[in-house]
Amino acid sequence: MKMIYKIAITMLVMIILLTVAGCSKLDDTHLFFHCFTDCEKPEEKNEEEKEIEDMKFPILKGDYFDQIAPSNEAEIFARGIISLPDRLESKIQFSPDGNKAYLQIFTPDYSSTILYIERVNEIWSEPVEASFAVGKNVLLSSISPDGKWVYVSTNVRDSNELLRVEITSDGWGELERVPLPINSDFSDHSLQFIEDGTGYLSSSREGSNGKDLWKVTTISEDTYVVENMGEVVNSTSWDFSPCVAADGSYMIFGSARFGRSGLAHLYITFYDEDTGWTAPIDLNSSGAIINDDLANQSNPSLSPDGKYLFFMRHYSITKMDLYWISTSFIENIRENLPT
Repeated sequence: MKMIYKIAITMLVMIILLTVAGCSKLDDTHLFFHCFTDCEKPEEKNEEEKEIEDMKFPILKGDYFDQIAPSNEAEIFARGIISLPDRLESKIQFSPDGNKAYLQIFTPDYSSTILYIERVNEIWSEPVEASFAVGKNVLLSSISPDGKWVYVSTNVRDSNELLRVEITSDGWGELERVPLPINSDFSDHSLQFIEDGTGYLSSSREGSNGKDLWKVTTISEDTYVVENMGEVVNSTSWDFSPCVAADGSYMIFGSARFGRSGLAHLYITFYDEDTGWTAPIDLNSSGAIINDDLANQSNPSLSPDGKYLFFMRHYSITKMDLYWISTSFIENIRENLPT
């Protein structure tokens, strides 16, 4: 009897250790979703969340769905309209003209899709699944500066592939693979091009420390050079989800550096024509309240005019929302850069 008891206790300890080990693994594009799914139980909804659930999509006309602009503290973006209590929103990207929005969401089974919202006759439409994303399990990356392409990646853990789809007069074309060497035989995602044709992405290709930020230089229409952004920007941990200003003057990205595996912070690096990229700085260093130590922050994007930063904050299996904040904090960080 004592022997059976000892065996049972040993097995229980092994199960606990294996569970903890599984949750300590860092996920990349998937925002540590597997850890939350395996290790946490859904939270019950409060009365406010239940009321929001029952609301119909309202008539909205203004920029950013008529929301009151945030200031120095990140706020949930469009609560009850875009950020819903029963849905996992992880990225939003506005078109250059500000009249279209693409919204990435996760489902409880960890698949993902992209919703489309358009302002027609000054009124925002109700979100619908973009036709190119139906049944494709894709992740949103960015919209090209000219508004002609949507960049996405496949939602395959540790094996993402970059795709793009042309925006046409009546919708979208067919998904097509982004050419080599932008794509690789490894995991590639979060591709963004800026106005001068330079691209940035996150990749686990050879030369990366798990997951690194990479730069794409466009030589011609079909010729590209992809380079690691180097140890000044990248860390020995995972660095991902680059979001670059339209003029290339700064980059905001997610990073698990300083032992923050599963609870990434957002950082910023500035570009100087003489010295290159600066050492990344935690966004909270400005005094603005952006990163929460109890959550994973990732998937940053900028409004078309650069005045607002959008990003994902992920607390648990049932709590993943979009946040936004004024980008006025950026100048505060720039002015106080080490000399």
